[in-house]
Amino acid sequence: MQRNVDPSTSPYGPQEPATPPRRGAGMRRRSTPLGWWYGLVALSEPPIGATLRERERTRHSRLVAIFLLAFLLIEVGGLYQYVVVDSDHPPMIALLLIACAVLILIGGLNRVGYVTLAGLLMVLLADLSLPSIPATGEVDLQHLGAFYLSIASLLVAASVLPAVTVFPIAVINSAAVLSIIFFLPHTAEFDSVLRSNDAQQVLAGPLLMQIIVAIVAYLWANSMVRAMRRADRAEEIAYLQRRAANQQVELEEGVRQLLAVHAQVASGDFRVRTSGLRNPLLWRVGSSLNALIARLSRTAQADYLLRLEQEEARRLAEAIYLTRSGRQAIWPAPTGLPLDIVLEALRTRPRMIGRGPSGPFSGPLQRPGGSDATWGRQRQPLADPRNDLPDWLRPSDLSDES
Repeated sequence: MQRNVDPSTSPYGPQEPATPPRRGAGMRRRSTPLGWWYGLVALSEPPIGATLRERERTRHSRLVAIFLLAFLLIEVGGLYQYVVVDSDHPPMIALLLIACAVLILIGGLNRVGYVTLAGLLMVLLADLSLPSIPATGEVDLQHLGAFYLSIASLLVAASVLPAVTVFPIAVINSAAVLSIIFFLPHTAEFDSVLRSNDAQQVLAGPLLMQIIVAIVAYLWANSMVRAMRRADRAEEIAYLQRRAANQQVELEEGVRQLLAVHAQVASGDFRVRTSGLRNPLLWRVGSSLNALIARLSRTAQADYLLRLEQEEARRLAEAIYLTRSGRQAIWPAPTGLPLDIVLEALRTRPRMIGRGPSGPFSGPLQRPGGSDATWGRQRQPLADPRNDLPDWLRPSDLSDES
């Protein structure tokens, strides 16, 4: 039995059913006359994934619909017989009209879901042969066939009701047969048969038939239910096997994708992400991996900026040392790093240390190319470096003079 999961409400990402629903099956059945009849007086087809009880209920409803169609044809034939051909039995016409009304009631109950009640009424309708005997007059030898026709109610009960109901129905039919024989008026021919040696056969035949058919119908109904249960278990096992196979395929595909993502991240590509994982557990692993890759990307970016900062600090220190020694230095250009504020400070105050006009910082600091316009302003006189710098920042020559 399939349990479908709504992808929009799943906390694990997109899900797919193991077996897709069959589309258009109900429309194909309704295009046939029997399908139209089912749609009129029976329950609709159960959805995929329905339980055995729901499917058994629908099966009983459709069997009731089939019996209803058969009995409707029989009732129409009986009305033609007793209205057109033999119109001397008004009670029989009334009985047939009541049976037609019961058929309409059965159809309505069966359509709205009262399948058990509809089945009980169908069983009563199948016993119409017994009440038709007094409606046609005295009990005659020709009515012996009606005693045997009452076993049809047992077959209907075994088909649309629980199997155990056939035994109380057989007892009720046997009691009705005995009541008709012993309490209703008989014809002379029927009385003579009852007084003869054939009376035992007349009485025992219908009763034995009720018992035999009840036992056979019970065994048949039970075997059919067991077969349906086995088929239901086989269908469930097949579904679980298909589901396990699909999960195995999804698992292998997801593992391959995760391995590919790990390999790309190990090679330094932090732009890759996992996506489209259908396995719920792997989807959660992929989400955690995406968050980890994002953090690693930010860490790698910070590490790259740190290396650039270290390189720029080294170049700036080298330029300062060259300037202090009186040589031409190539000052690093602004790179957008935090060290640019130090370059800006050096640019705006070019005379930081030195011994006056002839000191190493006596002229403006120059960028690569030596253009004063690049730095902007010329050197501005500053205060005495002995008072301008802290002790820990003064050069060794200034510290000695102090």
